Amino acid sequence: MSGSPDDFPSLKPGGHVCLPYAKEEEKHSAIAGFIHDGLLRGERCVYWGPPAGFAAMLPYLEARNEPVLELCERSALVFSNATGAGLDGFDPVRQTDSLRNAVAAARSEGYAGLRVAGDPDQRTRSALNHEQLAAFESSLSQLFGEVRATGLCAFDQRSTDASSLEIALATHEVAIVAGRICDNPFFKAPGHIPSSLIGSERVAWMATNILETAKARDLLEAENATLIVESSRAARRDAAYRKHIATLTRSLEARDRLLITAARWLSRPLPAMCGQLDDLAKDGQLSRLHPSLETCGEHLAAVTRLSRGLDEIASFLQLQVVLRPERMNLIEVARAAIAELKENAGLGDLEITLEGAEHVAGAWDRLRLLRLFLSLIRTAREQGYDARVSLRIDDLAQFARIRLEFMLPHAPALSDSGESARALAYGPSGESDYERLAVHAWSAREIVRLMGGTLGISTWADARVVFTLDLPKTAPEPPPEDDSGNR
Repeated sequence: MSGSPDDFPSLKPGGHVCLPYAKEEEKHSAIAGFIHDGLLRGERCVYWGPPAGFAAMLPYLEARNEPVLELCERSALVFSNATGAGLDGFDPVRQTDSLRNAVAAARSEGYAGLRVAGDPDQRTRSALNHEQLAAFESSLSQLFGEVRATGLCAFDQRSTDASSLEIALATHEVAIVAGRICDNPFFKAPGHIPSSLIGSERVAWMATNILETAKARDLLEAENATLIVESSRAARRDAAYRKHIATLTRSLEARDRLLITAARWLSRPLPAMCGQLDDLAKDGQLSRLHPSLETCGEHLAAVTRLSRGLDEIASFLQLQVVLRPERMNLIEVARAAIAELKENAGLGDLEITLEGAEHVAGAWDRLRLLRLFLSLIRTAREQGYDARVSLRIDDLAQFARIRLEFMLPHAPALSDSGESARALAYGPSGESDYERLAVHAWSAREIVRLMGGTLGISTWADARVVFTLDLPKTAPEPPPEDDSGNR
């Protein structure tokens, strides 16, 4: 793992980052990048340090186009004052319990997780001796992995003694050095070597572990060799079957594409034709033609029912058909989807604003992407959300992030209480917005799963709902055909 501070999307939940710095600008830039990535991932971000350090970091975060005041108001960005912490005694149990509670609170409020940037001043840091610092940082490394949170600890190289810096590097699996994010080869996993062993006992323990590791490696290599031989035999035996299945799959794809196309062609003109027949039937000047018009209406209603049936079949088939991914710009697909959505009379007068990157290249199934946009927006509209839609697409290294945000029309103020506040989150049956949306968005979630991505749903107390999709830039491809069965 390496790269600039802008490369923070490579940090996954559970990481513990060490930031040894020599300049204040270097520290503020790295912490801002760390927090920016957490906000993109939908995590609550906490800055634990002195007020002056938080104020100095905010301009660097604003330079990344983050609305700092809004984030602080809705507690997506939280300042925690570390001044004087630990001066009344070091209590690792209290510290870890506090972190566990913060992670649970963030997830219960709809955040994807918690991200903490620790930047205490030197007076607070010096309250821990070397043994306490090692125990505290080791417990944090283990705890971050358990609760899937992400942490960063900043150490000033100008005022921190060499022994403390060595402890810091030995207790963090990732380090930011000279503006680059790197795996830390000096990281010692918590509990790797028992601290109770000294002298000859320690050497014996290490020798035993080296021997056991070598035996395990030999056993694993033998097992892998056996599995490779068996896998080769199975591949030759099954090659002919795979070839037949591939042929059948192509035939089914052709049939399913025909059904999908027919459903789309029929779904557009039929509603308009039914409305026109109703208008003609109400025209008194055509009273003598009413029997014929009624007969035409019955036939057209039958065709409409057939169209609806085909549309339902098409919706199912679009989930099952193995479509061929193609290189495309996701922004162009989004614009095409917006144009198609605005032509759909059943969704009302949509106002969709597109923000974010200008170009996001990848390999996807165009038909599934179009269906995905339509399914999510239709779901939100059917649940009563406003026709104003905020669509944001970001390019995040290995994947693309799509963020759709909706609002309830005429939502009560956040200060309201009682029935008005409950109406924001619960329907007549007592189900929460999250529960209802999770049920109705099952088809979109299945499309995202087949594309190898993830779909998150967040509901907020100010009557917002946010769909967050992470789609890998390379769609899962069907297995290649194997002709070895004919050899």
